[in-house]
Amino acid sequence: MAKRHLQMVIYLLGFVFILSSISYGSTLVENQEPPLSFHNSLAQNDYEHFQKIFNLTQNPYLASAGDSTKAKESLDVYAFKGKSLKKAFLFSLIIPGSGELYANSKIKALVFFGVDAALWGLYFKYHGKGKDKEKEFRTFADGHWSEDVGYNQWLIDSLGITSDTMRYWNPVEQEWTYLSHHLPDGKTQQYYEMIGKYEQFRWGWDDFSDITKNSVNRSSYVEMRHISNDWLKKAKNSAAISIVNHMLSAFDAAISVRKYNQKGERFSQIELKMRLSERNQEMIPKLTASVRF
Repeated sequence: MAKRHLQMVIYLLGFVFILSSISYGSTLVENQEPPLSFHNSLAQNDYEHFQKIFNLTQNPYLASAGDSTKAKESLDVYAFKGKSLKKAFLFSLIIPGSGELYANSKIKALVFFGVDAALWGLYFKYHGKGKDKEKEFRTFADGHWSEDVGYNQWLIDSLGITSDTMRYWNPVEQEWTYLSHHLPDGKTQQYYEMIGKYEQFRWGWDDFSDITKNSVNRSSYVEMRHISNDWLKKAKNSAAISIVNHMLSAFDAAISVRKYNQKGERFSQIELKMRLSERNQEMIPKLTASVRF
């Protein structure tokens, strides 16, 4: 009897063990978790290696496997920064040559600046001589031309008027008329021009002769004014040429900066290519660089 009970207990334990094994096996199948082993570890490493290769070949900035290239990236290895055309134009517009210097064109900068310096040197030289001669002929006129003694006296004696703004009787035309020019109230630029230019003011020169109709002092005065005007005209021309030089330098500076930018961009560009190559039966990434000159 006791032996029979022992057999039943053994059968029951065996049945429970079988049920537990079946349940554990079903759980492993459902979770797809193979038992850990040395071979499983090697398989896991191969999978991770494959995943790295996949990421390299599918990266949008890298090339696909083999020698083909999907995409490439251009990088500026010199970190080139272009210069401003507007700045170059304004620099040379103010000071010729400064825009060229900004564009690293030193020879042209020296040329434009040198030309402008020479032009302004000539301007001050000619302007100074013209003004000196102007002072000379004005001083000469003040000493040899008289409005009260010579000119006004002629108006009274010959025309019967006390001012050149009054009308007088013209015996030739037989009519009342006016003089063609009127002397300014003050000693202006027009005043010094009129006393030597127009015939009606010749009576004011202290050496004028009604007989010879000539005045040496008037001729000398006219010559001095002519010399002064020539010097001042040369000064004006120098300033005008300087303005042209400013404009030419400004446009040239803009062109120089444009060429500088194009050259810098052309020489500073590099193309990088990434691809996979086989070496010693292994796939390794390969980087190539090409520079455009």
